[in-house]
Amino acid sequence: MARAAALELRALGFGAIDVGGLGGTSFAAVEGERAAEQGDQRGRRMGEVFRDWGLPTAISVAAAAGAGLPLIATGGIRSGLDAAKALALGATAVGVARPLLTAALESEEAVDAWIAQFLEELRVSCFLSGVARAADLGSAAHVISGETRRWLDDLGWAG
Repeated sequence: MARAAALELRALGFGAIDVGGLGGTSFAAVEGERAAEQGDQRGRRMGEVFRDWGLPTAISVAAAAGAGLPLIATGGIRSGLDAAKALALGATAVGVARPLLTAALESEEAVDAWIAQFLEELRVSCFLSGVARAADLGSAAHVISGETRRWLDDLGWAG
C-alpha cells in the first residue's frame, strides 16, 4: 500500500484500510503452486518470479498512515514485538494468521499459549516504550533505521 493509493481510497470514501504488506502469505506463490498442480507452467513461473513482490508491511503502514484512516497491519506479524512496531508506525490494529494457524493445528491449548505469549510481548513492548497502552505506541518516540529507513527515504516519506 503506497501513500498515493491510501489517499485515493480515502477520497473514494473508504473508512479503513488493511495494509497487507510483503512479509506474510504471498498470494503470487499460492497461485503459482495452484498453477503447478494444474500443470500450468506459465502460472507456476509467474508465482515463482513474483513471490516477493510488493512493499513490506512496515513500509505500507508508514506510507498509508498519512491518509488518516484506521489501518489494519497484516503480513508478517509474528509476535507482540511485530505488532508493537506496526502500531508505532501508525497501524490501528494488527492481523495475525500463520502463527495462530500453526498453533491451531497443534491444539486449542497451543492457541491459548500463543495468544498469551503474544500479549506478554506486546505488554513488554509498551513498557519499554514508556506507554501504558498499545494504542499509545504511535505517539511514543521511536527511531526508524536500516532497510526500513532506506525504503521510506527512497519513497519520499515525510513521517
